[in-house]
Amino acid sequence: MAPFVPLLAAGLTAAALSTGSTATAESVPVAAAQVSVSAAAIARPAIAQRFIPFGQARKRQMAHYSRLHYGEPTWRLDPAGVVEHFTATRSLSSVFATFRSNAADPELGQKPGVCAHFVIGRDGKIYQLVRLTVRCRHTVGLNHRTIGIEHVGVSDADVMGNKRQRRASLRLTAWLAATYDIATGDVIGHSESRSSRMHHERYRPWRCQTHGDFSHATMQQYRQLLNQRLAGTSVDRSPPDWVRSGC
Repeated sequence: MAPFVPLLAAGLTAAALSTGSTATAESVPVAAAQVSVSAAAIARPAIAQRFIPFGQARKRQMAHYSRLHYGEPTWRLDPAGVVEHFTATRSLSSVFATFRSNAADPELGQKPGVCAHFVIGRDGKIYQLVRLTVRCRHTVGLNHRTIGIEHVGVSDADVMGNKRQRRASLRLTAWLAATYDIATGDVIGHSESRSSRMHHERYRPWRCQTHGDFSHATMQQYRQLLNQRLAGTSVDRSPPDWVRSGC
């Protein structure tokens, strides 16, 4: 996602499963147990918290946006996928400023403004801007189901060719996939958004909208590297289950 282009578009641990004296192995849901195994196998990377303002007013705006675009009047997120973006700038400070501003989009005049849950700097430092229980406006058609990760850079090659940034991205995405039981086929680039099985957009003029960041070819390479990191976990590493967008 290029944030300066208009309209871009924890998990369970073994300790968590032991809370409650009456719990038994049989009483733990299979899905929760699988998330625990995966999360325990993938270490949480170092993450610097640099939260942008996302108070009640912005949450109400997100709930209104979700009602209009997804038919769900809520700001709450239950993550089921990850979308990878690049910022189209090498200025980390300008990215923070854009996401903090909460500026209305120029086409419909709607708020909240654009944002992403994470930004990864050129030096590989990971910043969290928004809590993972809150929806962020980063990808048209997918804000209701996905976590957004921005990479400071001007192209796919700029990001993937930066060893520290690429490694940090894979560490973060692997940890998110393991923690939230996200299939690697649901880790996509912004350019792939319309073919995601989770894509849904009620506003007709936006149904075919996407951006070119993190192309399909780049993401094929990215998912291969991600699957290598997740080997031995219970995370589903099947190829993406693409749908025909009709665009």
